[in-house]
Amino acid sequence: MTRPFSRAIAVLALVLAAGAAEAGEWQYALGIHDMEVRDVDSSTFGITGHAEVDGVTKAGRHLFGNFDVSLDNDHDHLDPDHIPVWWQTDLGIDNAFLRGSRKMFFGWKIEQNTRMNTVSSIEREWHILPALEGGFNGDAFQASMRGGVGYNFLEIDDDAPRLRGIDRTNLRQTQIAGALAGDMSFKVGKSWEVIGHGEKWWDSDDWIQTQYFTGFRVATERWAKGSKVSFSAEYNEYNLDRYSTPGQPAVLGWDDDLLFKIDFRFVRPSSHASE
Repeated sequence: MTRPFSRAIAVLALVLAAGAAEAGEWQYALGIHDMEVRDVDSSTFGITGHAEVDGVTKAGRHLFGNFDVSLDNDHDHLDPDHIPVWWQTDLGIDNAFLRGSRKMFFGWKIEQNTRMNTVSSIEREWHILPALEGGFNGDAFQASMRGGVGYNFLEIDDDAPRLRGIDRTNLRQTQIAGALAGDMSFKVGKSWEVIGHGEKWWDSDDWIQTQYFTGFRVATERWAKGSKVSFSAEYNEYNLDRYSTPGQPAVLGWDDDLLFKIDFRFVRPSSHASE
């Protein structure tokens, strides 16, 4: 990622954290992960640290952000030069400008996602999506759908393609693209919460990427106050035909990855949560 892009992400993260600290909830977690590349029977374990903030600005806008950094125990060598440290971020802001009497809402959302240096040869991935969003925000069940046109950047690491006789001249693509995304969560009793997410990007010619995420969290107050155990599965599939050159093999021998995570997290509510 270029320096201006990296600086922009860092500045946005600091702004979100500072704003949400006025009235927000922080979560910190440590856990283990397994990234599977099923097309080549690859499985890579490691540890992941997680930090998350969710809050509201003084103007009433919802802010959120999370950051994961992972250390792999990499023995599969899908990428012969892989540095086994990678990270993901999700940062955003949203606000409802219409609210219904039955907890329905309609508003806007701006979200930024990054994914860097995965064992599955994703060198750099960066999305910025301004979108219109509508949904239901109940006490036990929440669901939303959003759509918009945003920025989609994806770069494939050059080491694995080089082993297949492919140079790095066509491994980076940038599009102004459309996207649809949906989220849901529901609570089961007082301790369990189930969450899900789906997202798809496409341009005028073809689809670009799909993502599916599901998981659950369970409160473990008997172990430690404000603690939870969280399990999740995240699936990403990429349309790598867009990188293909006639007469050459596919840029990679796979086009998806599946990430499992389980962690133990602590929740720290804001002292200003009632404001």
